[in-house]
Parts: sequence; C-alpha cells; structure tokens
Amino acid sequence: MKLLNKIKNHKCKHKKIIRIVLIILFIYLLLVGFAKTIQTIATFPAIFVNVQDVVWHVKVNIDFEEINIDDGNWKNINWLYMFAWTWVKTVYYFHGNGWPLSYFYNEIKYINWLWYNVMAYDYPGYWKSEWFPYKKNVDNFSEAFYKKIKEEKNIKDDKLIIWWYSVWTAVATDFATKHIFDKLILVSPFASRYEMAEKTFWFNLAKYLFLNNSYNTKELVKKINRPVLIIHWNNDKIVPFNQWKEVFNASISKDKYFIELDDFWHNYIINTYGNALKWIVNNFLNGNIFNIDENYIYINEEWKKQLEKINKNKDFINNLDLESDNSITKFVNSKVSFNDKKYIPKNLEKIWSEFVFDNKWWRQIIRKEANMALQKMANRFMYNFNKKLVVVSAYRSYAYQKWIKDRGCPDNLCSKAGYSEHQSWLAIDIFEASSELNWKKSPVLLNYSNWLNENAQEFGFTNTYQKWLKIDGYEIEPWHWRYVWAELASYLKENNITLAEFYFNKNK
Repeated sequence: MKLLNKIKNHKCKHKKIIRIVLIILFIYLLLVGFAKTIQTIATFPAIFVNVQDVVWHVKVNIDFEEINIDDGNWKNINWLYMFAWTWVKTVYYFHGNGWPLSYFYNEIKYINWLWYNVMAYDYPGYWKSEWFPYKKNVDNFSEAFYKKIKEEKNIKDDKLIIWWYSVWTAVATDFATKHIFDKLILVSPFASRYEMAEKTFWFNLAKYLFLNNSYNTKELVKKINRPVLIIHWNNDKIVPFNQWKEVFNASISKDKYFIELDDFWHNYIINTYGNALKWIVNNFLNGNIFNIDENYIYINEEWKKQLEKINKNKDFINNLDLESDNSITKFVNSKVSFNDKKYIPKNLEKIWSEFVFDNKWWRQIIRKEANMALQKMANRFMYNFNKKLVVVSAYRSYAYQKWIKDRGCPDNLCSKAGYSEHQSWLAIDIFEASSELNWKKSPVLLNYSNWLNENAQEFGFTNTYQKWLKIDGYEIEPWHWRYVWAELASYLKENNITLAEFYFNKNK
C-alpha cells in the first residue's frame, strides 16, 4: 500500500510539473505571438494618451502651419511646419515617445528661435495621426512626410538638419542612413532595443521572444559620416548614461561632439538647459569649430549659469535694431545714411544742468534717453574732476549739417547732411572739437579722455571714431561720444571694436 501511495503521489507531482511547464510554455508562446505588439506598446505608450487630458501644453504660444497628409493608404499623417526664413536651414525634429507632438511645442519653438525652419510629425497612433506605431509604419510615415515637405517647401539636402530625442534617435538614424543631410543631433540616445531590454528586465527578454534588434542606434551610426552632436544627462533614469558612449564610439564621423549635462534626469532639456546650450548648438549647426579638448563639453550648475549670462548678452547684441531711424542703436557714418535723410527724432530735452555746461547757452538738446545717461555720467565726472562736463555740440539738423559742409569742411572730418550721428540727437562733442594731436598734447584733455575711455561705457556712451578713416569713416575724434545703451557700449569696450566694426561684421 505504501508503495502504491508513493507511486500515486509521484504521478500527481509529475502531472503538476507538466501542467506548470505547459502553462509556462503557453504563456511563452502567447508572448511570442504578441511580442511585437507588446513591445511596440511599451516603446510608444502615448498611443493611449488623450491629448485633451494634457491640454495645458497645447497652449504654448506657437505659430505654425498644420497639414494633414494622406499616406496613400487612406491613413492620416498630422504634421507641422514652422517658418523662420527661406535661406536658413531646416530641422527635421523627431520628438520623444512619451507624449504626442504638442507636448514638445516648447522644444520646437526653441529650435525656431535659434533661426531654423522646423518640421515635425506625430507618429502613427499619436493624437491626430492614424495607424499603429510598428516600425514599418513609422518608417513609412517618416519617408512620406519628408517627401511631401521637401517638395512643398523646396528643402535642399545640404540644408537639412536631423534632430532627434530619446527612443526616436534610432528612428531618425534609420532615416538618416537613407538620405543626404547636413548635420545631426542626438539627445539622450539609447544604444539599441536589446540594451534597453536588459536595462528594463535585467536580461534580454526581446531576444528570447525572437524579436530582432530593430532599433539599433549604435549600428546605424556606423553608416553615417556627417557631423554629429550628442547630448546626455549623467543622471538619466530612463536611458542609461553609458549608452551615449556606445553610440559615440560607434560613430564613424570625424566631427563628433558630446555634451554631458550634470545631475539631470531625462525630460525638459530645453526648459532647464536651453539658454545655456543655445550658442553651443548654434556653433555646431553653423559649422564653427569648438575650442574644446577631445570633443567633450561638461556643463554643471556653475558653468550653466555662466553660459546663460553669456547667451543673454549675445541675445541682446543680435537683436539690436541698427537700421531704423528712430532706434537708439541706428548706425550712420560716411557710407550709411538715415533712411529719411531729413529725419527728426522725438522726446527731446535740454542738456543744461548742475553737472553739464551747454557751450551754446541753453540751446542744445538731445534725446531723453541720452540726456538721462549724460547727466549720470556728468555727475560722476564732477565727482572726479570738480568740473562740469562741457558739451560744445549736440544735435545738428540736416540743414545745419549741410551749412557746415557748404563752408568747405572735408569729408574725413565732417559728415554730409543725412550722414551725421549728431542728427540722431544721440551724439555729443565735449570740451573742444579740434584734433587728435591737440588732445594728446593737452594734459587736461588727455586726462579727461582717459577717464571717459575707462568709464563712459557704464553710462551707455562709446567713442565712435577711434580707428581712423578706413574703419570708422572719419579721422580719430577723442571728443565725439555717442549714446548706444550700456549693454552695447560695454560689449564694444570689452571686444575693443567700434560701432562701425560691429555694424559691418554683424551684417556679414
């Protein structure tokens, strides 16, 4: 009896094991059968996101052209195009996988703000785009969209930039291998789907489910020899930081660069680092050489703040209006006139005060902004020299300048009517308008000149004519000072350039 019971128990255990094995096998076969769909859903979870649930991000102030394209199979592709200028490069932007395209409007706006046209589409199954995001559908969407936009917007291959983010780095690299383009940017790239599977499940589940390594960035970059910039955070919780190195090392590009962002996780790169990265990214896209060792840039919090300060100054400089007659920074010299040669500004004030002496006895006036700065500078001058700042010439009308020229004043010393900074009501001549030699010979005037050269930029004034006729259009005039705002005056001083040099370099 005991023997029979043992045999029965053994058979029962055996059957249980068989059942468990069969159940595991069934689940495994089920997983294999649906593995492709499960993997796609895990990779592109935003197919289940209703954009109205996160409507706040759609409200970003962004002006773009929206078009829906039929992919040829009666399925819709939803895309946008942001215009900057016809002559600038165009960025093909592949957004992240966690949300629809509208979630990334800030990044699209940022790229457009850098002065690039931007085109982007919502992936299959995302928001207004149809189909399911299988790789074949994604690839077809990428191609159909690009073909349509390239033709419609006349995009040239050598002016195309490919910019991708996170999981879509592989989608974009796949696209890049099939096209001619200028440069590419990879933000938080992963090495391959297999590596991501190991990161998520601690072993390569995809391989055991007979899924191929369909999104394999590190292999695809071996086919791309265009300049590449990789950006990754060293504390990335979604795409492991070490994966950038696999992609970077695999790249065959001779011009490849890497930016490491300190203590940041994965999302919101533009919100957090956009202002710091702006000019680094622009330099790369414009083909400028980086002054860095081993093509590597490390940005921590301290360096981030410094870059933001530098970029803020550069934003101011690049957004200056040097053309409009009424602009504080309107440029005129012997070759550049006012648009309206008889221009007359507004907001005028007399310059006489307890700190400023009007050599023409209460008759001279300049613009309000310049006068406020002049009074502050004269106050400081009085404190240093116990003397009023003497203004011998301020505003000159078109007619008055013409009268000066008609008396025979040569072009290297006197402007033609309509070409004088004095007509802007922003320029002043101080103490005496004689000659550079006379100022150098006079210890008093030389002392005043040295003080102004060291301090005037703080109040927004710059010595416009200090590098001779060939550069500035006139001979050197130590007495001639022009108000241009403190930011621009300081920039000119720090870079040892005149307003003319700044103007002609900027226009180049």
